[in-house]
Order: sequence, then C-alpha cells, then structure tokens
Amino acid sequence: MLFKHPSVLYALFALLIPIFIHLFKLRKFKKTAFTNVAFLEKIRLQTRKSSQLKKWLVLCSRLLLLTGLIIAFAEPYLPSSSKQQEPDKYIIYLDNSFSMQAKGTNGPLLKRAIQELIEQIDDNQTISLFTNTEIYKDIRISEVQNELMDINYVAEQLTPDQLKLKFKQLSKNNNNTAFIAISDFQKHSNNSYANLAQLPVDLIKLSPQELKNVVIDSLSLKSNNNESILEILVTSNKFNETIPLSVFNGQNLIGKAELNFMENNKQKIEIPLPKNTNINGYVQIISPGLTYDNKRFFSVNMPPKTKVLVIGNVDNSFLQKIYTNEEFEYKSTTLSNLNYADINNSNCIIINQISDFSSALKQNLASFTSQGGILSIIPPANESNTLASFLKQSYTIELSSYTKVPKKITHISFAHPIFKNVFSKKITNFQYPIVKEQYTIKNTQKILGLEDNSTFLAQQNNVFVFASSLDEKITNFQKSPLIVPCFYNIAKQNTPTSKISYLINEPNEINIISNQQHQDKVLHIKNSEEQFIPLQQAYRNFVKISTSNIPQKAGNYNVVSNDSILNYISYNYSTKESNLVYEDNSAFENTRLSTSVTSYFSDVKATFKIKELWKWFLIFALAFLAIEILLLKFLK
Repeated sequence: MLFKHPSVLYALFALLIPIFIHLFKLRKFKKTAFTNVAFLEKIRLQTRKSSQLKKWLVLCSRLLLLTGLIIAFAEPYLPSSSKQQEPDKYIIYLDNSFSMQAKGTNGPLLKRAIQELIEQIDDNQTISLFTNTEIYKDIRISEVQNELMDINYVAEQLTPDQLKLKFKQLSKNNNNTAFIAISDFQKHSNNSYANLAQLPVDLIKLSPQELKNVVIDSLSLKSNNNESILEILVTSNKFNETIPLSVFNGQNLIGKAELNFMENNKQKIEIPLPKNTNINGYVQIISPGLTYDNKRFFSVNMPPKTKVLVIGNVDNSFLQKIYTNEEFEYKSTTLSNLNYADINNSNCIIINQISDFSSALKQNLASFTSQGGILSIIPPANESNTLASFLKQSYTIELSSYTKVPKKITHISFAHPIFKNVFSKKITNFQYPIVKEQYTIKNTQKILGLEDNSTFLAQQNNVFVFASSLDEKITNFQKSPLIVPCFYNIAKQNTPTSKISYLINEPNEINIISNQQHQDKVLHIKNSEEQFIPLQQAYRNFVKISTSNIPQKAGNYNVVSNDSILNYISYNYSTKESNLVYEDNSAFENTRLSTSVTSYFSDVKATFKIKELWKWFLIFALAFLAIEILLLKFLK
C-alpha cells in the first residue's frame, strides 16, 4: 500500500497524547469518612473494574477513529499491475489533412476526434498538440477547446520523418512522455507510417465508413478550329451513380454535363468556352465523398501578341509566313533603317545574315537579352569575325571553323521545350534536311544536330544561334517541317503566358505582361478573402512572379497593379488526398493501435488505474465513531 500524501502520517504521533493522559492518573480522589461501609466493599470493587474496562474500550475506539481519519487524509492506494509509469505529459499529432473529411460512424473523422479528445483528457492534464500547420505547446485541453473545434482542413500533410522530428522537439527535457498520432494513415507512394515504429508512439487509426469518392482530377485547355475547349478529367472510386457537372465563369453557368461511371471509372468531358473572353471560373460536381475535390478553379486570359522584329538585308518572307497577324506583331527592317527603339519594344529579335555589328547594335542587343528578350541569330553565308566576336564577348558562345562539307541534320532534341509537344513519338524515318556549309558552335546546348554530332541549332539561355545561313542555296531547311515549330516556339519562349491553374504548395513561375505604366510597380495577388505580394522579377515586357506556399486557399485570384487587373490566375489543391487507400494494420504490428480516441484513453486509464483506499479508511473511522457512541450510551 502506498500513499499520495505520506507526510500526513506524521499526525499518527499525536495518538500518543490520549494514551499518556490515560496512563497517568492526573485526577486526585478525595476520601470521605463514612460509618460502617464494610457491606459496601464488594460493590465498590466491582464498579471500579467495570469503569476501567469501559475507559479502555472508549480509548481504543477513539484511537482507531483518529487513525482511520489520518490514513484517509494521506490517501492510501494500491498501485496498478502495469510495470510502466503513467506519463506526465501527452504529445498528440492530429492529422487535419483533407482526407480526414471522410465520414466515420459518428461524422467527419477530424471533428469526431477533436470532440473525443475534449471528453477524454482530464482538465488538469498537460499536453502538447500539433497539426499539419499549428502547434499548441504545454496547454490544458480546456484552454484551447474553442480553437480546437475551429481547426480547418489543410492541403499539407506531415511525412513520417517530419512527425518523428516534431515529437522529439516537443518532448525535449521530458522523458516520461506519451506520443500519440491520430490519423487515417493514408497510403502515399513515398511515405510509410511503419517508420514511426522506431518511436514509442501510440497510433489511433480512424477509418471512414465508406470508401466512395469522385474527384475532379485535372483541367486542361486545347484549341480546335480557333475554339477553346476545356478538358475535364473526373475519376470515380467505387461510385456507380450519375452525377451532374457544371462549369461557371464567375456566377454565370457556361456549361453542363452528366457523368456516368457504370462502365468506366474515368470520364473525360469537353466543354467549349466562349470566344475572345477572359474567364475566371470553376468546375463543380456533387459527390458524397470528400468535399474539397468537388470544385476546381481555372482562368483563361486572352493571350497577348508576341512582338517579333527581324533585322536583315536579305529576303525574310519565309519568316513572315510563320509569324501571322493572329498571334504576332511582325516587323522586318534592314540594318540601315533600324530604329533602336523597336528593340526595346520587342519580345523576340531575329538577326538574319548580318555581317557587321556596330557598337550601338551590340550594346542594344546585349541589353535586350539581359532583360529577358529572345535573340535568334542566323549567320551570313560567309565567315563573319564581328559576329563571332560579339557572340564570344557577350555570351561566351564560340563560332568558328566555317567549313563547306554537306551534312544532314539528323539529331532532334525531342525533350527540349521547342520540340517537346511537336511530335507524338520519336521519328526514325524522318526526311532530314541537308546543310552544305556550316560553322562550328561551342559552349551551348544542342537543339538540332548534324550527322557528325556537331550542332546546327544551339541555345545559351535566351540566345539561339544557327550554324549556317538558311539561304536555299546552302540548305533546304526552309522547306523542312522543322522550320515552323522551330521559329514559332523560339518566339514564344518568353511570351507572357500562364496556365489555366496552378497547384498550392508547389513552386510556380508565372509571366505577367506589363506595360511601362506598371513596370516599376509592385504586383499583388488577391481576391475577396486573401491578398499577398509574391516574389517577382521585372523584365523588359513582363514580370515573372513566383509562388510556392502561398496562397493557402484554393480559388480564383487577380494579379493587380495600382488597382488595375493585369491577369487572372487560379490555384487548386493537389488531389493526392483523394486516394482513399490506407496503410494496412499489419504495418503497425509492433505498435499499440486503437480505432478511436475513446477506446485508446479507456485502455490507458485501465492500464494505469490504481485502487484507492481512502474511502474504506473513512468508513472505518465512522464505524469506530459509532462504536464509541454505543459504548458511552449502553455500556454501564
């Protein structure tokens, strides 16, 4: 038997006081003379003996009464049978990722777990609780009850390694700590919660009641006969019903469809979009599973025309056919008629067979490329020292060894952005163009290569250089199928374009067109609920903004400068949480595993439960009080 307050037992020494009083007869008896008392002698002796017995019985009952009270105040108990020590502190991980929206037997998994934590944890128990985004350190559950009830779902989820690090940080300088992880333990390809077995962590695995879900997996935009079409991929998980799909531009409905997953768990829907219209909209479905993936936002901005400037003293008609008026602002000029202001206003400059580079031209071109402009150089049909000198001094590109040996263009870099989406597959029976004369190019990336493994089209950052003139006397490249995607995509390399949507918590780079009025202004991204300033870098005709961990909430946003909307932009959550596949219980075989918060704490309380005895000693004290009363009243 142990005591919670053993110091109270010192009061037992006070029991010696009544014993001493009883042993020492402090009361003096007075003798009174009385005639002929011989016949009373026998009665007097009998009365004295009975009086002494009653006093000893009363003394014992009082001593036992006081002993019972003192021991009761010391709170005696019998320890639990468990050899483990009850933890002084609990460190709890509460998963608030989107998959915890799934409904269990008593409602959404997260909300039910919070309610049970509030009910099961004692008010005087110190805990530290952390979610995927928040930390509540050394608190009592009653202090943060309202905050816990308001915890929202987030797109982030801590990995097992991050969980271990968090547990170690919060348990610093406290060895007697219990670790608890509350989650549905969704299965991801790159994470395994079985690694948590390295820590003495208790797992509470919450399971949804049904594994049904429909998710808008992706959105993409394609063009068909100058018509923009929104492609929507919707995936079903064990859901065999028909559900409606709606497409909105703001509050206006612009498309509807019905999804039927009876035969296929994937449905691709195509919705035509209004022409020549900026769209800031979303796609919505209604499904009984998770709710965060029932809505996906997208934006379509009218693309600006790419400004192309061609400088050369030769025929440029083949370029004019590529750069049509629908997508480009094309301008061609000779070197003698060049207006240097046009360089500053262009997105792409093509130098076609210029032999002499003046200092002014070199300086303007170098400034143009340093600000993000695209420069493409087609060398003249004879060796040019000024061109080679300009490329080496400004870009460290070596142009040398002009030879007149016919070669085929046999190498195509299919993974390069210029040709990435041009070919559906790698071509082996291609009719390769022939080049009769060429330079040797070094210190560059090869896009097109010759049969001797030398370079025909080279790139260094935003500068593109051909190894030879494109004159028809030297090469038949102008008649090759390669020429259109080659020049078209070179000009589009820095055209400010944006995707129809971006993912939250992933690195995103977006080019926003800006004129001189907004060039030096700070761009903001905002909507009715959130506003922030992204990382941004200004170039000649556009601003590159970068986002990763902001914004926090999916939705449609505006890119704003001085309250003027420059661009529409949309952010969505990743759909990896929509995969309702969970870790198998066999992965946690060496760990205490519970299926609910209530069952876990019930087991813990049973494990460390002690048998308290103070009530019994209080009953004993009351019993001896009753015995004393009976002795005084009835024992004569």
